[in-house]
Amino acid sequence: MIMKPLLRSLVPAEIRGTALLNGEKPFRAKQLIDWLYRHEALDWAEMSNLPAALRHKLAEDFDLTGLRPDVRQVSRDGTRKFLFRLRDAETVESVIIPMKDHPTFCISSQVGCAMACGFCATARGGLKRQLTAGEIVEQVLRLNRDLRAEPYPHLGGRLFNVVFMGMGEPLDNWTNVHQALKILMDDAGLAMSRRRIQISTSGPAEGLRALLQDHPGVGLTLSLGGSNDTDRRRIMPVPGRTPVTGAVDLAAQYARRNGRRATLAWVLIADKTDRPEQARELVALARRGPFKVNLIPLNPLDDGRLEPASDQGVLAFQKILTDAGVPAFIRASGGRDIAAACGQLRRRRRNGS
Repeated sequence: MIMKPLLRSLVPAEIRGTALLNGEKPFRAKQLIDWLYRHEALDWAEMSNLPAALRHKLAEDFDLTGLRPDVRQVSRDGTRKFLFRLRDAETVESVIIPMKDHPTFCISSQVGCAMACGFCATARGGLKRQLTAGEIVEQVLRLNRDLRAEPYPHLGGRLFNVVFMGMGEPLDNWTNVHQALKILMDDAGLAMSRRRIQISTSGPAEGLRALLQDHPGVGLTLSLGGSNDTDRRRIMPVPGRTPVTGAVDLAAQYARRNGRRATLAWVLIADKTDRPEQARELVALARRGPFKVNLIPLNPLDDGRLEPASDQGVLAFQKILTDAGVPAFIRASGGRDIAAACGQLRRRRRNGS
């Protein structure tokens, strides 16, 4: 399917320079950019102060939206899960997570994923395609519209954070993720602070180096899967994956340049990743740089292959880390009652359940 480019795939400077604005007064570019990011317009007709002829020219060459809401679910804990249908009928997930002092938007970077992580529903279907920068940015806009329409009472009008922790490996779609980050942080775009954005990655070396070069202030979470290469390959069986110490060392380099800790994410799976010797190996990895560790009890899939570690096992694992001086936090998995873990809702819809 041939699709027109999304106008929101362009950074504001590119919009100002587009040939479609040739002959227009300079203030038209600002009006257009304001409609895209301040007013979050979803229809050309909303852009009431732009001449109809200009809107027609823009609509001939660009699509304004690339996502259509398909499913919205709300968990008992306040987590909101969205399934968006794309122009080619593929689907992606996004989530709003109500944290203690701010909402967090969890967004996708790919349709599917090639990383084959055994604990992730997204990986079961493989990689379908990359999301464009506009499709990534539009997730943020649509979640923000939903939040403004129905704010969390305890959070009021708090600023939101964005985490690239949904479907896909963001560093394997770096061209589009890099462009989306520029739009999110542009003063004329969403004007987000880089400190409110987090990239979660399995750690491909080339992508980590690109992140270090292009966006050193963005937060980083490295998903480990195993404390050594043998264990990691069992959970994340992708050929050619960066060795675990290599990924950790690149993340440490990034954290030092960033001036704040990076996060090592560890999914706790019963009889797979909850053993004391793995905790001790994780201590050694965490000491290679300025890291904290997030311990994430598995949000199980509906196929029964893997089960979360017991509460006792989670606490025992954490104690080994904290006794060794490693900051380690247990991160609760929200939205269990609405299949909020990465890829679960999409997988259930595709399977007709």
